[in-house]
Amino acid sequence: MLGTFNLSLRWQVNIMFIGFFKYKVIKKMCELLGMSFNLPITPSVSFRGFRHRGKENPDGWGIAFYLDEASQIVKEPVNILKSKILSAFVDKLNIKSKIFIGHVRKMSSGKKIYKDTHPFSREMHGREYVFAHNGTIEGFKNLKLDRFSPIGGTDSEYIFCYLLDMMWSKNIFDFDDLKSFEWLFEMFVSINESGKLNLILSDGKYLICYHDKNGYKGLNFLERKSPYGKIKLLDEDWEINLDYSKSDLYGYIIATNPLTSERWESFKKGEMKVFKDGKMICSFKD
Repeated sequence: MLGTFNLSLRWQVNIMFIGFFKYKVIKKMCELLGMSFNLPITPSVSFRGFRHRGKENPDGWGIAFYLDEASQIVKEPVNILKSKILSAFVDKLNIKSKIFIGHVRKMSSGKKIYKDTHPFSREMHGREYVFAHNGTIEGFKNLKLDRFSPIGGTDSEYIFCYLLDMMWSKNIFDFDDLKSFEWLFEMFVSINESGKLNLILSDGKYLICYHDKNGYKGLNFLERKSPYGKIKLLDEDWEINLDYSKSDLYGYIIATNPLTSERWESFKKGEMKVFKDGKMICSFKD
C-alpha cells in the first residue's frame, strides 16, 4: 500500500538519508553520499523501517559532518543493521550541518576494523579535510608519501594522504580560485589511471565530487529547491508531498545511485563537480 506524507524539505532530506542507507544495505555495495546545503540540515530520523528490510552489509558505515568548521565522524566497522550507534545518532542527536558525507563499505582492501572504515579525516593548515572513496587503486603504495601517513591499510586512506601531501607541496591551503580546483582535478585524473575512482572530498567549505573516468558504478546528483511537489523513494512504497513547503532551504544531494523518483542527473565519466553553500560553483571534465 502506498503511503503519502506531507513533509518539509528538511524532512525530505532526512528521508533521503534513510533511502541511502537502506538501499545500499540491500544492494550490498560500497557507495557514497554527499550533501551540500545553504543552511544547516538535520538528517535525524528513525531507521526502523530499513532495519527490518535490510540485508547483511558486513563491512562498515560512516557519516561525516562539520560543526564550526571542525569535522566530526561517526563510523563503525560493523553490519549497519546491527549498529546501536546509528540509532542514537539519527534518532536522538540534533546534529545540524551544511555538509554531510556518507559511506557504506564493501571491502576491496584493508580489514574490517575501525581505522579502515570511511570517511577519513586529516587537519592541514588549520582546516579539516574529509575523504570517502569507492573503487580500487592498483599499486597505490608506489605513490610517495611525505608529511601525511595512513593509519590503516586501505588504498583509499593512502591516496587521501597522497593528495594532501601534494597540496602541501604546492602550497594549496585554500581553494580560492579555479586554478586550484583545476590542479585538484588533474590529480584525480592521474590517480584514476591506476584503477577505479569515485570520491567525495570536503574542507568544510566546499564539497568536491569526482566520478571515475570509465564510469565505474556511477555518480548522480539532485538539486533540491522550491517549488517541490511529490517524490517517491525508489526502494520504498512512500510518496512524499512537498507542495506546501515555502522553505528557503536549497542544495544538492550526491549519491552513487538515485534515491528517489525525481530527475537525478548523472555525472559524466571523468567529471569533477564542486558545490558550496548549496550551489554548484564549477565543474571539470577530462
